[in-house]
Amino acid sequence: MLREYIEQLDKLPQKILAGSKEIDISKPLIGIICAQNEVTAAQGELDTLCRRVKEGVIAAQANAKLSYVPSIDCTAMHGTPSTKYDLPSRDLIANAVELLCSAELFDGLVFVASEPNAVCGMLIGAIRLNIPCAFVCQGTMTPFFDGAKEHGFVHIYEQIARIKTGRTSYEEIERAERNLPLALGTDCERYGANSFNCILEAVGLAVRGNGTAPSGSVERKKIAYETGKLAVQLSENKWTPRRVFTQNAMINAITFDLACGGCSTTMLNLIAVARELGVKNVNFKTIGDISKNTPLLLANNDANLCIMNSFHRAGGVYAMLKQLLDGELVNGKVFVREGVTLNDLLADVTVCDQEMVRSVSNKAAANTRLRTIYGNVAENGALIHCGGKGNSFVGHAKVYQNEEMAIDALLHREIKAGDVLVIQGEGPKSGPGMREIYVSLALLKGYALEQKVAVITDGRIADFYNGFAVGHITPETGEQNIFSVLQDGDEIEISLAKGKVSFDIKTKDLNQRYRQHEVSVGNYGNFFLKNWARTCTTAVEGCTYKPKK
Repeated sequence: MLREYIEQLDKLPQKILAGSKEIDISKPLIGIICAQNEVTAAQGELDTLCRRVKEGVIAAQANAKLSYVPSIDCTAMHGTPSTKYDLPSRDLIANAVELLCSAELFDGLVFVASEPNAVCGMLIGAIRLNIPCAFVCQGTMTPFFDGAKEHGFVHIYEQIARIKTGRTSYEEIERAERNLPLALGTDCERYGANSFNCILEAVGLAVRGNGTAPSGSVERKKIAYETGKLAVQLSENKWTPRRVFTQNAMINAITFDLACGGCSTTMLNLIAVARELGVKNVNFKTIGDISKNTPLLLANNDANLCIMNSFHRAGGVYAMLKQLLDGELVNGKVFVREGVTLNDLLADVTVCDQEMVRSVSNKAAANTRLRTIYGNVAENGALIHCGGKGNSFVGHAKVYQNEEMAIDALLHREIKAGDVLVIQGEGPKSGPGMREIYVSLALLKGYALEQKVAVITDGRIADFYNGFAVGHITPETGEQNIFSVLQDGDEIEISLAKGKVSFDIKTKDLNQRYRQHEVSVGNYGNFFLKNWARTCTTAVEGCTYKPKK
């Protein structure tokens, strides 16, 4: 693009600048955009990868220049106000990419980042500019060891509850500290923390192994090198994001994620990507319809091993795509490269562990864990993660205005079996920021209550919970709706068979609650968060930017 610009307009200043920056204008110019942040877990060690990417770009006979964009990572900050910035950072990063890359005349881009919302923000920025791009992440962290069992970062949060109940001694925390991972990265115990990186691999914008390979490994460095070469290839073929993310490719991506168990944050981000592309019919209804016909194929057959390590050894993303293709659940005619279809990409792929990555005929469960749900508590829709047994849950509400209050209640043992933990004030506007409800779920798991307590919230939901967890409730807190006026003791029904989360209340009583309800939202709002909350859409619409009228 730089060469074409200079040759077409014969711009002397640009020629001089290219020469002073040692840019050979006869070669493609690839921008390496890094979300480096030395204090984060998922994005703290990206410099090595950037160097390997640059080597790959140069080996493919192109120029490479490195730039940085701001990023955050909330791995160790769940349950604090800091995580309110997690989802909004997606839009800040998208704006930064658009601003940075619009002026540099790059032929292609390599995005080096790991945290899901940062990666999605980079993709949205590339879509706006429609520049060919490839992605590489830091990889999954080294697991903690508790005896012979592997654990990810969520284990630390669970241990708090186990210590409170006397099931674990305090010394276990000290042992976990002594066994900190050798290499940080995304959580190896959660598919959801790696979901978006896996999807980018599935659609062809990342090389094989990107979504699952361990951080700090020789394989990870090779992946970074190959990503540099891939970016040059994509730039030469003008293989832009708008050519990649067709309607069928989006459906494939949703199906893949659901077959792996599903991640609510990834679904939110896919809706945002679709809106940026102008691709229609990617919404809660679409997700719900696909989930009805998508079985769960990812099964951790060894409880002593973290899911991402096992997934990688079984063949990773390509193995899952192969099972979906053989089961006729994805469209194999979708193009993932210039002249290369998904059928071509998977022609020689074998599944190394068929008990880990199941075939459709040997599925782990008939339905995926993530589904769409409606009802008078979520009139416009919600997403439910149901990892436990049974198709319904009926319980009495315990209502809290934010996750900090819910965490405090859990630590004081206020939540009992049969309760429905209602966490309000965590939506995109009411939070503001739409945090991922994480610590509450980890504590319930640590208390061994996940099969006995359901959770409903207008925030996002972490994917490791094995009970009923309903998130993304829309309309959210602060609007005139039943969810906003739920009270302690209300009997709430969650039914997968009916696809509903509901509360039986007479119209007269409901109107009285509306009259008495005091709206209190936006309990934490500096300028950036307040501005984001004013301009973002609802969770159903992907929390995307909505221009003021």
